[in-house]
Amino acid sequence: MDIKMDWYKAIDKRTSRRTYEGNNISEDKIDGLKKLINEINNEASLNLQFIEEGKKVFDNFKSTYGLIKGAKSFIALVGNSNIENVENKIGYYGEFIVLEATNLGLGTCWLGGTYDKEAANSIISLNENENMYCIIAIGNVQENKSFKEKLVKGIFKNRKSFDKIFITEEKDLKGWVKSGMDAVIKAPSAINKQPWRYNLIDNKILVTYEKENTGYEKIDVGISMAHFELGAKNEGIDGKWHFAQNENTFFNL
Repeated sequence: MDIKMDWYKAIDKRTSRRTYEGNNISEDKIDGLKKLINEINNEASLNLQFIEEGKKVFDNFKSTYGLIKGAKSFIALVGNSNIENVENKIGYYGEFIVLEATNLGLGTCWLGGTYDKEAANSIISLNENENMYCIIAIGNVQENKSFKEKLVKGIFKNRKSFDKIFITEEKDLKGWVKSGMDAVIKAPSAINKQPWRYNLIDNKILVTYEKENTGYEKIDVGISMAHFELGAKNEGIDGKWHFAQNENTFFNL
């Protein structure tokens, strides 16, 4: 999978959308997203799936709390539980799909619990030892947010400062590190907890997480890793993440 710099530009455009128009996504956009999903599945041994007709996943008010309106399509984030750091990879690759969708003019929203999981499981395909870790609602949206969307955004608008998520004794940070962390600060996370903690040691970036009791911390870390890589790449650094148990490392290649 080729990392697109257009995804870096999409970071500032991306915002969680919860009100959708309810109509069909154009075929060319679906084809483009499915192509990317296939590339990801081949590279990461995941089983991400684009579900075009998934309206019933959002129809159960008890499951959605009325937060998602008009959505009919979603991306099922499925992976084998035996894959090391599978949840990090779900977040990492899933966010690239979100940013691609943003560039296509589509709205998206990461969903861990506010959808009908039973309905979703009846639509998707699961192989042995596979789990659906979460989904991404996706669809056409109005340019301006609805009142409800603005209200929800206001509740979770506060973000942690640089020194709360980045720990290092280095005094003179390189431009690519700053750019990467600026992108991380803009990454979405469950109820905006931003559980990731970054560190710089011997010109290598390490990331771990603090447990925030959302159950999605590892996925959130993966999302932030995608943002960091794009921020570093914007400064000319073609680095690569090494996924390892409890601690992922970014190498400046």
